[in-house]
Amino acid sequence: MLARIFTRLFYAVIFFALGAWAGPRLGDLGGLFDDAIDAGRSGYEQLWAWAESTISTAPAKPTPAPAVETRKASPAAPVAAAPAAMPVARPVATVEAARAAHSRGDVSTAIRLYDELIAARADDVGLRGELGNVYWGAGRLQEAAKAYNGAALVLLAARRLDEAGRLEAAVRKGDPALADDLARRIAEAGRAK
Repeated sequence: MLARIFTRLFYAVIFFALGAWAGPRLGDLGGLFDDAIDAGRSGYEQLWAWAESTISTAPAKPTPAPAVETRKASPAAPVAAAPAAMPVARPVATVEAARAAHSRGDVSTAIRLYDELIAARADDVGLRGELGNVYWGAGRLQEAAKAYNGAALVLLAARRLDEAGRLEAAVRKGDPALADDLARRIAEAGRAK
């Protein structure tokens, strides 16, 4: 017990002495933190401006939700038996909704919406490219490579070899084996031309 007390006292004295010695050498730590916060805020603003200019049709800054007026609930009325469950129509995904989800940082919703759109429009290269951009921005490079490869394959089917070739570098960063297969397919399509 006594050994623990002396050990803790020893470390307290050491850290106090270290702090007293290092304090004048480190300068104003509060200023350092303020600079870091300012840099983070500036980075956020630059990222938001980039997203606004490239992928979003939303307003320049997020707007707060309008205030909702609350009312006291009236006494519950008797409820009639509910009719048999009817299938609920899911809203149709739109490119605008997918872009808006991505711009507000809701990656999972953006991916789901892009997947729905691609299922409905399998030959839309732009949708596949945008899905790749969502994955890329989230740091999911292998999934981004698959999306870019899908776009390249659609371009190959449309005999747009140059455009498909431009996607090879992005595919290679996420999945080199997939990029090798894409390069082989582009070469074969070029020879068949």
